[in-house]
Amino acid sequence: MDIIHWDDLIKNKEWKEESAATIGVFDGVHRGHRSLIDQITASPYKSVVVTFTISPRQFFHKDSYQGDIITLERKVELLAEAGIDACVLIDFSDDFSKITGRDFLKRLSRAVNMRHIVVGADFHCGYRNDTDAAAVKRFAEESGISTVIAPPVMDSGLPVSSSRIRHALALGEHVLAASLLGRGIDRL
Repeated sequence: MDIIHWDDLIKNKEWKEESAATIGVFDGVHRGHRSLIDQITASPYKSVVVTFTISPRQFFHKDSYQGDIITLERKVELLAEAGIDACVLIDFSDDFSKITGRDFLKRLSRAVNMRHIVVGADFHCGYRNDTDAAAVKRFAEESGISTVIAPPVMDSGLPVSSSRIRHALALGEHVLAASLLGRGIDRL
């Protein structure tokens, strides 16, 4: 798997392959994340995951942030194991936080020659979360990019989420956390 930093990606004009992308924090690379990843790896395009070196929540809420489920190194390892072709890492910063979602999507789509995008139904990006999944779909349609808005993966009537996994771990419910992550308890 190629690992590309956002700043290098935007400067580089050499990307020729068409891509399928998904965007998110991917903390835990849990079953919900895997549903997005599986859709881009199943496409005929180069699979690209766009993620962060630190969570935007950590950046904005240092005092209340509950911590990461896994390290950045483990996240990259799990993405590679999932068959991702390229991982774009964004160093979330004050400057980056001021980019509108639409501008971010324009830059990304040009930089990776995006032909397909998959995001979760609860997806948000951009300055003050100005771009939701519906706005991603509108942008993609205007740009000739196919889009999938993926519904949440459910477990016991509740969505699989990083916050749910953090809560299970805090309560010592390691079997539940492992189930939500989709990995054996020995691979948390």
